[in-house]
Amino acid sequence: MQNNIKRIREQNGITRKELAALSGVHYKKITDYENNYIKFENITIGNLNRIAVALGVTLDELCREDSENQ
Repeated sequence: MQNNIKRIREQNGITRKELAALSGVHYKKITDYENNYIKFENITIGNLNRIAVALGVTLDELCREDSENQ
């Protein structure tokens, strides 16, 4: 799932800092999510939803297993 954040962010052509500004989720948290420093089960639903909205995808699309998105 964390790889989805990076993949979708890069597909949209936005930086981590831009995603942070769009989502209201701190830049460091986004970096930690993308680098798997924070386990998926420890990410709040609020942050997941804010990131999904900022990326223009559903929560379901963001949370799918990586292999399902390719």
